[in-house]
Amino acid sequence: MDMDFDDMDFDEDEVSQVQQQEPVVDPLDGHTYLTFLLGSIRHERCAKLCTMEIGGHVEIDWEVIETLTKDGRAREIVGLDTPFACLFQITTEDSYRGLTIEFLSSFIYKPHPDDYVEDPEHLVHEIFFHLVSHEF
Repeated sequence: MDMDFDDMDFDEDEVSQVQQQEPVVDPLDGHTYLTFLLGSIRHERCAKLCTMEIGGHVEIDWEVIETLTKDGRAREIVGLDTPFACLFQITTEDSYRGLTIEFLSSFIYKPHPDDYVEDPEHLVHEIFFHLVSHEF
């Protein structure tokens, strides 16, 4: 499935607006952490993403691999407690869809100007997003 993010641009003042205002409780898709300001770009993105099929589509079917007698080799490649194994497992978890929608809805990239000089005392981030209702 192709995802069209062309119409998911953000207003330059969105970051400061989000930091200055209290969110209006409007949990979309039944998840309390999908709460964004009504009328904001984040809220509009969330509403759009809630209509899309997300999650449950990337996982390893170990029964098929065992039937093909390739499970030993597959477990060598993927591992048991590795980030790669977790990546395949998390897509089947109930929280995956909500977390993915929250991340994509709230993601903002605000690049530094060309003449930006980093000051270690006052870091200015280029990327902002929410995950489990925490701003990063």
